[in-house]
Amino acid sequence: MDINEARVEIEKLVDAPKYDAMINTAAIITKLLEKDNIHPIVVGGLSVEIYTQSDYTTRDIDFVSDGYMKIADLLFKLGFEKEDRHFYHEKVEIAIEIPDNYLAGDYNRDIKLAIDDDKYVYVISIEDIIMDRLRASVHWRSSEDKIWGFKLLANNYERVDLTYMRQSVETKLEEIELENWISQIEE
Repeated sequence: MDINEARVEIEKLVDAPKYDAMINTAAIITKLLEKDNIHPIVVGGLSVEIYTQSDYTTRDIDFVSDGYMKIADLLFKLGFEKEDRHFYHEKVEIAIEIPDNYLAGDYNRDIKLAIDDDKYVYVISIEDIIMDRLRASVHWRSSEDKIWGFKLLANNYERVDLTYMRQSVETKLEEIELENWISQIEE
């Protein structure tokens, strides 16, 4: 796929449901960055939306990736404009943010999620997004992050790596909150 084909594909998403537009845009960007060996990982709200099968909804795409300048250049070529910390595509109404170049988690745990036969995105692991929401709950006192972090853990309890999560806690408050969530689920 070249840049012109990508622009056309993104503009076809104008009337698509918001989730479809975001996930396909993320996949197109991921595919275009592949040639530069840049590996953008979907984090934040869109990863929660993916893991909750759209029970949670978001309005933007958050990528963690190195190569910020190459990504920015690509987004401009795709018709995005820079607005503060976001890149925004007016026609498709999609915002993209690259909040960091470092993944707060384990790169070996991210997943490659197939969108269709030739499109895919990389997504932060379920354990790492739960820990992200837990940290927001503890340190920012975010009640919404607490609800969604707990739901993610409860809905995926049989498949998450609790040992890894326990090893990932950074503070005593995080440890207490994680153990509280686990106790509630096991009761």
